[in-house]
Amino acid sequence: MKRSGYMEFFVDIADIEKVKNVAAYFPIDGFTTNPNILTKSDKPLEENLREYKEYIDETGYTVFVQVTAENADEMFAQAKALKAYFGDRVVVKLPCSKEGYKALLLCKKEGLTICMTVIHSMLQALLAAKGGADYAAPYVSHIDNIGADGIGCVGEMVKAFDRYGYKTKVLGASFRTADEIERLAGVGCHAVTITPEFFDLLIKHPSTNESLEMFRNSWKNAFGESQITDYL
Repeated sequence: MKRSGYMEFFVDIADIEKVKNVAAYFPIDGFTTNPNILTKSDKPLEENLREYKEYIDETGYTVFVQVTAENADEMFAQAKALKAYFGDRVVVKLPCSKEGYKALLLCKKEGLTICMTVIHSMLQALLAAKGGADYAAPYVSHIDNIGADGIGCVGEMVKAFDRYGYKTKVLGASFRTADEIERLAGVGCHAVTITPEFFDLLIKHPSTNESLEMFRNSWKNAFGESQITDYL
């Protein structure tokens, strides 16, 4: 998978209606799920997976789905089954456990698109990239929680991948504030996955609101309730 020339944005949610709502307002590249997220849906899992497939077939978006097996051979089997079900628009998520890295090597021999997830260190990310992972997903706030610098760690991953010529994309995950997304863009992070609520926060700014209110008041004072198109 080639890197895009822009930061990719994914919606981190299992509810397909919320994904559609975000997509109606913002340019997204797809959506991500994990086993924990999937447990929070009120719908039967079979129904969710079917709706995911229909949606990505319709839109061309990408969906990330994580394996639930714990040994490499079963992870590999699940990855192939997910590819067979969803087609080319699925990215299979593997855990950065020892078995997960073995599964990564098996999956890449089959040409599967893989994201190594729950990354908390540079070395985990480097091994994912060397193994051919298409995405490496560091958990930014979790890295902060263990006393390291999550944003700084992502920046070092980006620089290391570029230095060694790896095509792996760094997919930032797990955030507390919108400011973290801005800072990730500054260090060259290739992609982020965020909750639906975060998209509204990305465009929120008090100065924008003040300017819009000034435009609104100026127009109404001069032209009342008419609209610009009334004068065409």
